Amino acid sequence: MGYALPEIKRKGWTALIKELGYAGATKFILLYETDEGNYTEERKRLFKGETIDKIYKDIKNRHV
Repeated sequence: MGYALPEIKRKGWTALIKELGYAGATKFILLYETDEGNYTEERKRLFKGETIDKIYKDIKNRHV
């Protein structure tokens, strides 16, 4: 089957979610990330001043 790269990516992500759930699929993908940045420091900067409750509400509102 000759799938285009975007289709392979979508099907692969769907399969990972089906088997591992969103959190597990994300962890799997992160095993293969080649980024050279500092994940922890980037998240501290990105979410500076945010609360867990606000982040949760923002995510929940996007999925309505």
